[in-house]
Amino acid sequence: MMTAILQDYLISHIVDKITDFLIADFQLDIPSALNIVYTSDTFRILSDKEADLYCQSPSYIYEWLKREFLTGKLDDTADGHLQVLSN
Repeated sequence: MMTAILQDYLISHIVDKITDFLIADFQLDIPSALNIVYTSDTFRILSDKEADLYCQSPSYIYEWLKREFLTGKLDDTADGHLQVLSN
């Protein structure tokens, strides 16, 4: 079982990386990118330590965030896996 300190570290690291990816891909300033991250459903799920999303790579999680940012939605599929919807 992972300790709470390690979980928090992994979540912080992922937030740093996905913020950097947003800045690079969309030419955003730091406050705008952080606002997108912290107000997203992706971050809400990432912060839920029982969801274990923090065990995935920052690149994988960024794909969720990017799709959510571009489409405005995140879909929970019938098989129990979260999947980003594309329009």
